Amino acid sequence: MSRPTANGPAAILLSLVWDVGLSLGAYFVAKWLGADDYVALLAGSVVALLRVIWVALRSRKFDVFAAVMVGVFGIGLLLSVLTGDAKFMLAKESLVTGAAGLAFVISCFVGKPLIYHAALRMREGKPEEIAEFEQKWTDLPEFRRNFRIMSAVWGAGLLADAAGRIPVIYSLSTDAAVTASSAMLIAVMVLLSVWNGWFVKRIQARAA
Repeated sequence: MSRPTANGPAAILLSLVWDVGLSLGAYFVAKWLGADDYVALLAGSVVALLRVIWVALRSRKFDVFAAVMVGVFGIGLLLSVLTGDAKFMLAKESLVTGAAGLAFVISCFVGKPLIYHAALRMREGKPEEIAEFEQKWTDLPEFRRNFRIMSAVWGAGLLADAAGRIPVIYSLSTDAAVTASSAMLIAVMVLLSVWNGWFVKRIQARAA
């Protein structure tokens, strides 16, 4: 039996850590420069959005990940500007995570799982490996099932994170909520990556 790769989830984790770090850094730099909570949060959101666009331009591929993230960021920024609410601006980050989680779950039933697309990303520039990978998806039911399981778990984890962070955001001061929200997201990403590594090793052991 063929095994899925762990590179896809690892790439997602690394990308999200960059997104969180840049956004968090932009927020505190803006605060240090004297901006109020709303403007500082807006700066963090804009930086995160620009990073998503930059990654898409650098890879010369505006794929499903970039489309989902840009769409959700864009809608969130528009609603934040219309409401002018600093806490809503922060809660928007949870909405982005929740939308990503929902996309992971839906992809298990429509088209191919997002984890599968992430794995293909790691094979860019290697047409033979891509062709072999796609052939396995066509021929091996268990190969498809494993990717659906991984996408479902990632989706459930991201949805749980989004639901858990919203009450934290509205119960703390803005500065504390920014730090706590970012820490919660990174913790969830680490736990999901650890689980994914265990799952892949289990598949490898069974294949051996």
